[in-house]
Amino acid sequence: MSALTPVGRSAPAFRLGKIFVEDLVPALLYAVLTWIFFSAGFSNYSHSLLEEFSWWWPLPLAIGCVAILLRRIQVPVFAAIIALCGIWLFLLGNTAGFFLLFEAVFTLVLLGSARLSRFTEHGALVLTGLLVVLMYFVTGSVALTVTTGLLAGATIWMPAEWAGNVRKARDLAVSERQTAEATAHAATIQAQAQAREHDMLLTEERTSMAREVHDVLSARLSAIALQSGAALNSPNNTELNSKVMEEIRVQSVKGIEELNSMIRMLHQGSPLTPVGTLADIPALVSTYTVAGEQVEYSNDLPQNGKKLGASIQAALYRAANESLINFSKHAPNSQLKLELKLVDDSVQFTASNPLVHLDPGKTRMTSVLGTGTGLRSMHARSTELGGRFHATNTGNQFVLNMFLPAEELLH
Repeated sequence: MSALTPVGRSAPAFRLGKIFVEDLVPALLYAVLTWIFFSAGFSNYSHSLLEEFSWWWPLPLAIGCVAILLRRIQVPVFAAIIALCGIWLFLLGNTAGFFLLFEAVFTLVLLGSARLSRFTEHGALVLTGLLVVLMYFVTGSVALTVTTGLLAGATIWMPAEWAGNVRKARDLAVSERQTAEATAHAATIQAQAQAREHDMLLTEERTSMAREVHDVLSARLSAIALQSGAALNSPNNTELNSKVMEEIRVQSVKGIEELNSMIRMLHQGSPLTPVGTLADIPALVSTYTVAGEQVEYSNDLPQNGKKLGASIQAALYRAANESLINFSKHAPNSQLKLELKLVDDSVQFTASNPLVHLDPGKTRMTSVLGTGTGLRSMHARSTELGGRFHATNTGNQFVLNMFLPAEELLH
């Protein structure tokens, strides 16, 4: 019977010109069993209600078997046809009617909609009970009542329960498969999110490393290039050359120390420690003034900004450093003005200098070209610290402003 439908497999969709094995097997089985019962004389045509038409039993049997083959097209319609053919066989006195009634109930429960399936299950139980009660009240015979109960149970109630269990097992398997697919899909999404997060962190780390390397090496090497250029331009000034060589050594040693410190922290996986404070800016400025640059620096912050956090001070130090580098590259022989002051609840750092048309043959750093990395680094640092940054050309002046939080100075 239809119990041969594989458990856990959804009923396949009907396709014209295609008969499913799950339906072909019970149809052929019922035809063979009916023929065997007929040959063995199990059918009682002499007491049939339509005795004169009893030899027509192959017709309802054939219609019922064809309905089994086509039942997936329209489950309620073909289940009704199967049931009617079963009743027709009963009226002809053929016991094959039990098979078709069994299959009609089985079809409604297994292949019908969820609502139709539940209705058929409950209806089969109620109908079996009613037939038993009705037989007892009509005949008063316990034997006939028990026989009716057994036949009704085997033909109506049992296929409903059987098909219900098969359907529940199938639905459970489908649910488990969907859960497994959803779990796998969620795992895939999580893996993709982790990969994206890893890539993002890697990009951020690379950007941070590039910014740190630029700030450390660019500052030291720019100072060395500037001072060596000043020495080359004054070969007979022994005092200047001596100071320049001493400063070059200081810058070289500090640059090596800072680079080694950065490499050690990267190997250890430790966060990079902010380098530079506001107290270091005067010495930084003197590095450029010794080489002949004109730099004016003023710090009007309360207590010179000593209460500011290490990250804020490091960002301001790096901003001053980058401003000095850019000034020596793009506006030498002019004047750079560096200012620190408190504006509302922010520290304002300003760097300004006149715009100069450079003569490559007269600059001290003709071999040093800017890449814009310094300005991008200042912008990134101010954004990370919750501040603002902008650089503009106003008239014939280049003006750079950085605003950073100053909560420490306000308490």
